[in-house]
Amino acid sequence: MDLRALECFVAVADEGSVSRAASALHMTQPPLTVRLQNLERDLGVTLLVRHGRGVELTAAGRELAERARRLLSDVEAAAETVRTVGLGTRGSLSVVAGHSTSPRLLARLTADDVLGPDVETTLESASDRDVVERVHQGTADAGLLHLPPSSPGSIRHRLIRSRGLEVAVVTREPLVAVLPATHPATTADRVNLTAPPALRVELAEHVGEALAEHVAGINGAPAQVTRVGSVPQALATVEATSDAHTLLPAQHSALLWDGLVARPLLQHTGVVETGVCWRPDNDAPVLGRFLRAALSAPEPNVLGRATGPSRSDTDARR
Repeated sequence: MDLRALECFVAVADEGSVSRAASALHMTQPPLTVRLQNLERDLGVTLLVRHGRGVELTAAGRELAERARRLLSDVEAAAETVRTVGLGTRGSLSVVAGHSTSPRLLARLTADDVLGPDVETTLESASDRDVVERVHQGTADAGLLHLPPSSPGSIRHRLIRSRGLEVAVVTREPLVAVLPATHPATTADRVNLTAPPALRVELAEHVGEALAEHVAGINGAPAQVTRVGSVPQALATVEATSDAHTLLPAQHSALLWDGLVARPLLQHTGVVETGVCWRPDNDAPVLGRFLRAALSAPEPNVLGRATGPSRSDTDARR
């Protein structure tokens, strides 16, 4: 007894006629009759009683029809589930993001129109180092974090060499200065860091280690520094202090509220890269779908090979 034989039998039961069932199944009547006869022989019972108006089901036939409909429905549901899992539109995905990365980026990459409404996502935040460890240990499928200025000892190199993770650039953005809206420096198109406000609000290293390295590499006038534990806390501190500023990646400008203004910097500064990391042995289709979305922007190749995607990025795009 195979699925095709059950499909044929259910069609006959639904149509009440072998000829009409054959038409519905897009086959001729003789091979359908043979399948029905073989099914009855395999089961050792009569399933159909033929008469001039068509066929009627016996008690055994009615029982088989009911069970066959449920079985065929289960098979169809299983096939659909397998297809969606294989395409990455069903399943689960856990992503951990560094505290200093843009929440808008994470929301964009995990939206329903990117992953699909049947993907259950778990989104968490952690320090840069914890992002690395969570992905390495397999408690998160992917991590988003800011990458420090490229150097042999950077997080990016340690991820590849020590943790065996793949890393690729998702976005590049400049640093901007965020100031109170009432500060005189906001009247200029760009903020000159050689004459900055007296107080610079920075993220503590354990919150945004890579971002702290970028900020530390900027030359400017000496300033009193206050370190805080989150981006919202940095913004609130700047708003409450008339002569303060903080330096953040440009994407955070979308998070500003009334009372704060973002301005580009007069001094040249390096771009801040946001990277995605994942275990190369994680072949979950949902992760592959997420990575294709994360690496779909053209920016990663703009700055050349040294700061572009790793060799496996091309594989992740496929």
